[in-house]
Amino acid sequence: MKILHVLSGDFLTGAETSTALLIEYQLKRGHRVFVIAGHFTPQTKATVYSVPIFKRNWIQRLKNVYQVVKFIKNEKIDIVHAHSRAASWVCFWATQLTRVAYLSSIHGRQHIHYSFSNFNVYGTNCIAVCENIKDQLLKFTKYYKKEHVFVIRNGIKI
Repeated sequence: MKILHVLSGDFLTGAETSTALLIEYQLKRGHRVFVIAGHFTPQTKATVYSVPIFKRNWIQRLKNVYQVVKFIKNEKIDIVHAHSRAASWVCFWATQLTRVAYLSSIHGRQHIHYSFSNFNVYGTNCIAVCENIKDQLLKFTKYYKKEHVFVIRNGIKI
């Protein structure tokens, strides 16, 4: 399977470190894994491409969607996994345009505002890294039910 992970990547976060562990796991199982991020700090054997996903102005976001769409098509990606709010926005639109499977992991509490509560950029199902984030999604959004949000804790290498 060809898997694309997308992160904002403007600084090192828990999302990056846990994604690096997930990538390691996926590579060991024979998958081809790619990363698109502004910066991806952890060392990885995945192919990493720098795209300024963290830049949130509308023109740059549209450029980011275009770049991700182009990448999905060129590499024949099977699934896209977003790991940040900005990445989820870009990936939602890119996968709508390409009809590729899509999943988001939500690694932190989200800012509550109109678009968060009423517009789902995280996909039909999503991963929350703890029960508190799952509870926030269920309480403050109109689109998620308990059966759509799965708690999978961030990985920790021991």
